[in-house]
Amino acid sequence: MRVTDKTLTSNFLLSVNTSRERIGKLQAQLASGKRVANPSDDPQAASRILRLKAAIAKNEQFQKNVGDGEAMMQQTEHALDSFADIMVQAKEILTKARSGSRTIDLGTFADQIDQLLSSAVEAANTQFNGKYLFGGTQTTSPPFILAPDRSTVTINPNGITGSIRIPVSDGTTQVINIDGQEAFLGTQIFQALIDVRDSMRAGNVPTAAQFDAINSHLNYVSQVGGKAGLILNSLDLNDRFLSERANQLAALLSADEDTDVAQATLQLQQEQLTLEAALHTGAQLLPKTLMDFLG
Repeated sequence: MRVTDKTLTSNFLLSVNTSRERIGKLQAQLASGKRVANPSDDPQAASRILRLKAAIAKNEQFQKNVGDGEAMMQQTEHALDSFADIMVQAKEILTKARSGSRTIDLGTFADQIDQLLSSAVEAANTQFNGKYLFGGTQTTSPPFILAPDRSTVTINPNGITGSIRIPVSDGTTQVINIDGQEAFLGTQIFQALIDVRDSMRAGNVPTAAQFDAINSHLNYVSQVGGKAGLILNSLDLNDRFLSERANQLAALLSADEDTDVAQATLQLQQEQLTLEAALHTGAQLLPKTLMDFLG
């Protein structure tokens, strides 16, 4: 079969154009850093990339949830520590009041307990990002209300119970609050402070039962603070797992999507050498007029 100049020319141009397309594609990969810019570049890789990007977005949302939960529980732990400090001060005042102080001193001790009552209610009404930490699921209203005459502390009529959960992985949630009922036994602790205050204002030295009640409540709040610490530890473990997961997903995505610079550079050099060789060979085999045209 006779190969005409036209056939040689067509084959030569096809080879040159194909080589130039590969060179252009490699240059684009090196410039953008992405091996797969369009699904047609690698359909199977493009499908995996879409799935990986969806998984990365979901993992990032889980990380945000955990971060928000950690911040909320850190504030909760701080509020419980502050409340425990208040109870320590109340215990110290009762110790002094029971150590044979004069009746006139009881009024001063009662005023100090009254000040601690205000601080206790304030700590129990701690807010984070505009939401009350100890309100249970009712986070927009103060969970505890000190009466104007300071005679009682009542709870939010809508309640102070309920758990707040956040998704931390597929099918798994984590509690990120301690409600007011659990944290402060409803209003029991506040009532204990009110009772001892009123008793001292009436001239009565705090009884052993009153002292034991304050001490018991101190121990209880400290235990609740320990639970807040356990929740924080759990969130920290989730955060570490999600960080590792993020690194794994990023590595998988990079393997499919990113350009291997060393490999692409080598391929580009090879393609450029191949094109130069083809042009050199073509200059010898094809008619001069064609090469003039290409030049």
